[in-house]
Amino acid sequence: MKKNAVGGDLFKARLEENLERAQALATRMRPSKLEDFAGQDHLLGEGRPLRKIHDSGILASMVFWGPPGIGKTTLARIIARRAGAHFEEYSAVTSKKEDIVRVVAESEDRLAAHDKRTVIFVDEFHRFNKAQQDAFLPHLESGLLTLIGATTENPYFVLNPALRSRLSIFRFNRLDAAAMTRLALRAAETARAAALPMPPAIPQAALDELLLYSNGDARVMLNLLELAARVAGADGELSADLVRETAGMRQLDYQRLGTDRFDMVSAFIKSMRGSNPDAALHWMTRLLAGGEAPEFISRRMVIFAAEDIGCAAPNAINVAASAVRAVEFVGMPEARIPLAFCCVYLATCPKSNAAYSALKLAEADVRDKPLGPVPLHLRNYDFSAEKESGDEYKYPHDFPGHHIDADYFPEEMSGTVYYRPTEQGNEAAISRRLDAWRAKKIEPTGNANDD
Repeated sequence: MKKNAVGGDLFKARLEENLERAQALATRMRPSKLEDFAGQDHLLGEGRPLRKIHDSGILASMVFWGPPGIGKTTLARIIARRAGAHFEEYSAVTSKKEDIVRVVAESEDRLAAHDKRTVIFVDEFHRFNKAQQDAFLPHLESGLLTLIGATTENPYFVLNPALRSRLSIFRFNRLDAAAMTRLALRAAETARAAALPMPPAIPQAALDELLLYSNGDARVMLNLLELAARVAGADGELSADLVRETAGMRQLDYQRLGTDRFDMVSAFIKSMRGSNPDAALHWMTRLLAGGEAPEFISRRMVIFAAEDIGCAAPNAINVAASAVRAVEFVGMPEARIPLAFCCVYLATCPKSNAAYSALKLAEADVRDKPLGPVPLHLRNYDFSAEKESGDEYKYPHDFPGHHIDADYFPEEMSGTVYYRPTEQGNEAAISRRLDAWRAKKIEPTGNANDD
């Protein structure tokens, strides 16, 4: 038995030695203290919130929201270690509700026996279902567990309000070029010290390619650097061409369901609203390259046509709706052509949000104001016995210009104005027509647009 135990110890030691030697460069570069952590100065600089939490040894439930490969998991480990807490990793992808029960039981034993708090770290936090989220609530309330979640998606969209209200949300950014450069040079030194294949120098051109292809993702950069260094060999040259060939395809900063999706959709819409077809095409192309469904883009353009162009160019919504049908009919990759046409057309149309603004004013009135009955002359049945003189409905087509000076509001809202056309495109003519009609009416005393 003793021999077997010794043999087992030797086997375990050799396994650990071989695993350490096989560690990826990205794993070797994972810092264990805050001083070695790269980036996120807006959160970790002197006097910044996460720096204070770390330095004070505070345990607080938080969500780290940002793109992949920027150190969210690593920082959670560092904070837990600084606070002297046990760190428990939990995957929202593979774990089940029963695993939470186990973690809770172990946390109770740990707190009772050793007075040691537990930090449970949940990766892919956005994949939690409602039952999983609810299972944490009582243990966050009691203080038994401190929860730190990492997500690439907007937590305001994917987390239950009850759980979200118990968490502080911190937005992480992609690593900038300076932080990535420092990390790459330090990784090269680490690799050489561990006798791993790494050329004696990284030329600036090769470094530029590393930054380009990794696009602010430290994990991607370190993996690419390690692979390119292996291909080059310890005595070889790490050239820009070698990095480019090793990378194969550029890592796009867009995940199909990640937070960057919403940022790029926002940039796309705002570029069209700002009448910049070139920028709008840029963001639309990046969305498509990132795997966004062309149907989603076309539907967004229909909404844009109604909201931001409206009556200034009333044909815009027809063009956008036609693009929806064209995308469904043609399919990718050719669908990008009608999308590009529609994008450029909408971006170059005259803009007006007057109809959309009028809708919001009407909705506010319906929500907030007393609602009077439908006037007698507008009702759908014969009020001959109840109507007084002047209450009869007057058919506009029976009058010159097909218009009659009549009030169509409930009496309490008489004279309210919601829609105020601009002088853009077709709305200039609409404005003149409405001005002529409204001039026949008495100016209202309480205008819905006064504020």
